[in-house]
Amino acid sequence: MGQMASLGLTQHDVEEVINYCDGVWNQREVEVLYRRFRTLDRGRKGYISGDEFLAIPELSINPVASRLVRMYESVNFKEFAKMLSAFSSKASKDSKLHYMFLVYDVDGDGIISREDLHIMLRQLGGSSLGEEQMTELVELVLQQAKSPQGLDVAAFKTALADPKLALENMEVQIPIID
Repeated sequence: MGQMASLGLTQHDVEEVINYCDGVWNQREVEVLYRRFRTLDRGRKGYISGDEFLAIPELSINPVASRLVRMYESVNFKEFAKMLSAFSSKASKDSKLHYMFLVYDVDGDGIISREDLHIMLRQLGGSSLGEEQMTELVELVLQQAKSPQGLDVAAFKTALADPKLALENMEVQIPIID
């Protein structure tokens, strides 16, 4: 317990985060996440700025980095752990799909619209897709989902419910820091 106090977390804090994250993290993982959070929060403000978040090398090369930064910017540790919980091997497929929905719902209105899909395709496809190809792909997705106005969470989850999608492999590796 003395070691946890030196981290800035009490046993109660750790248990609260574990419960808040639906039990996908164990005590050791919460402690490691907290160390990583504190490393990212260089100013010890209690939250991570966009610049601090972009300092993660793996993120800086991610095509949707700007979207992820907006999602994680200014989150406290508890929210940081909750958002990362979707990447745990213990997270449910439903949790993983919900997280993906949040990423694709660029404007945060609860619907993945044509515009949201265009933005994500542009970020993911870069210059490899022309505007006409993107429009065709967006229309195909909305047609396949039988949701011409956009996808709400339920429609998104239904569209991605195909067992061939290996979403259970969507994980984040948390290196053990001693």
